[in-house]
Amino acid sequence: MASTIGSKVLTTALMYAVLLLPMQALAQTYGWEDFVSEYCPEEETDEDRLSYLEELKHIHENPFNINTATVDELSQLPFLDSRQIENIHAYIYLHGEMQTLGELRMVPLVDEKTIEWLRLFVRAEAITKRARNARQVFSHLRNDFSTRVDIPLYYRRGYMVKDGYAGDALYHRIRYGIGGRHFSAGLRMEKDAGERYYDSYGMFVELKDIGRIGQVVAGDYRIGFGEGLVAGSTIYQSKANPRMNVQHDLRPMKGMDETDFLRGAAALVDVGRGTTVCIFASSRKMDATLDDEGSVRTLVSGGYHRSRSEREKKGQVTQNVVGLNTMYKRNGFHAGLTSCIELFSRRLSPGTALYRTYYPKGTRFSSTGVCYGYAMRRFSVAGETALSTGRGGIATQNRMSWTVNGRYRLSAIQRYYSMGYYSFLAKAVSESGGVQNENALMLHLKASPVDRLTLTAYADFFYHAWPRYRLLHSSAGQDMMLEARYLVNNVHSVSGRYRLKRKESADGMETHGWAKVQWTATPGKRWKWQSTASLHTISGRIGWGIQQCATLTLPRPSFRIVLTGGYFDTYDYDSRIYFYQPSLYGSVSSGSHYGKGATMVLTARWTSPNGMWMAECKYGADKHFDRDTQGSGLQTIYSSWKNDISFQLRLKF
Repeated sequence: MASTIGSKVLTTALMYAVLLLPMQALAQTYGWEDFVSEYCPEEETDEDRLSYLEELKHIHENPFNINTATVDELSQLPFLDSRQIENIHAYIYLHGEMQTLGELRMVPLVDEKTIEWLRLFVRAEAITKRARNARQVFSHLRNDFSTRVDIPLYYRRGYMVKDGYAGDALYHRIRYGIGGRHFSAGLRMEKDAGERYYDSYGMFVELKDIGRIGQVVAGDYRIGFGEGLVAGSTIYQSKANPRMNVQHDLRPMKGMDETDFLRGAAALVDVGRGTTVCIFASSRKMDATLDDEGSVRTLVSGGYHRSRSEREKKGQVTQNVVGLNTMYKRNGFHAGLTSCIELFSRRLSPGTALYRTYYPKGTRFSSTGVCYGYAMRRFSVAGETALSTGRGGIATQNRMSWTVNGRYRLSAIQRYYSMGYYSFLAKAVSESGGVQNENALMLHLKASPVDRLTLTAYADFFYHAWPRYRLLHSSAGQDMMLEARYLVNNVHSVSGRYRLKRKESADGMETHGWAKVQWTATPGKRWKWQSTASLHTISGRIGWGIQQCATLTLPRPSFRIVLTGGYFDTYDYDSRIYFYQPSLYGSVSSGSHYGKGATMVLTARWTSPNGMWMAECKYGADKHFDRDTQGSGLQTIYSSWKNDISFQLRLKF
């Protein structure tokens, strides 16, 4: 009991210490956390966001060699457009390999903001020869093993009642990867808190850039082609920074996502003259809720199997997928065809609710899409139009982008997703989260009107012809954002963002307003300080929060510690505040807070001098001042405190 009280006292002291650190003037270092804050706002907290940010973080922690990176590899970075990628390759072709990333400033149409982001995902190294035999394919391989355990320092109701969670409260995962330029393989296992066994697992084997074989993947993978209307599960589409290059991705599954991937095999082959062909197939079990007749009422994507009701939904339906993509790219022009057939072992029967009228019904579904586009020096247009079977649905998305000069880029994205269109692999820019029942136009601006100042703005106008959940009529709305970042000098930078969103709900028109102001100071390579103030308003209700973050990096020994503390005060759950949290290697974390309370996260990382070993620890704590319980149902915590600790060990050799 005394140790518990002592830990809470220490946690409280740390919370207030980080909030009340002196506001002193702390050269500007741009890091992963800064990118996340700018790339997609914290209020976009859906699971897709965290999953795809995890994929980007993997690239950040294992950056591409810019001198050997292919078009498809650079296209995985959503902020690069096709002309920028082409200009990077043209520069390397004309001037030889880049010696440093500073040479990016000499590449046409690559602005300072893009360079700042690009530095997080690429490195400049000498070019190695292309593999010509099996010995070269399997040479220079590196192993990467990591294991993580999360230990909650509290109990939920699910562990205290008879018919609660089957397993213990520990979270554990294991990841192993081996790879080089032409060969890679990986294995992952995960046990969520409350689960009895490791019930999530996966593996992959990949070969790439061998003769005409662009890529072959067996195991778990993701695909994305065109604008994503038929298959687009390789990138998160943020409104703040929509993707401006055509998807042409076959990517092994390296993250811990339990639902959004394919399991089988896929091959991408270069048949010559700018044409590639990709064939893919998949078969995997999915969680589902069944009705009394054994049909699928709802596909479940949570991935949890803790309680009896959750375990009853596990693996209830098998999804089989076969598909084909062919793509032609030459001289700035591209055209492609993607076709996909999906078969389910049980009939999908979503029920008779009004908003589910156009949900897919049956066991067999197919969709076919044609993508197209042309890019000139400063102007590009692209799009995709797709058809699906069943109700004869159609979906089309078309975009244009104009780089006025090195300081301004204007773009527009038009999308029309009919009520009857459906593809289970589709992912594209949308308001509703799916490629269905939406008609919209989005205008986007990226600008740097003066040195050191960057602006991002968008306005999205959307309309849903068929009633959504809890509505009995069509609905419309608007989503607008303006963000500015100013680099005061080599030490200080300030940024601000305001987002306004109006959207119809069952209670009428809801108006959300999010505001965020942030100051960052870095006196050198060791220290970094960041102060953030956030405001969230919804129909007259107000929530606000402040967050302070201090980072210390020591080169010898290689040690990094990040301490973050925040205070929040909101009217209710709808006016909740979002805080981005520092996370361990290979993961991304973000959380929402409501009520009145404080939060603190402390992470520490040690890396051996040879880079072979990495050890990490994370301690997080939340304290609520306005209630004595948290959560509901089996997730209920009978305390105003919630604190946990995580350990991770990584070995590279």
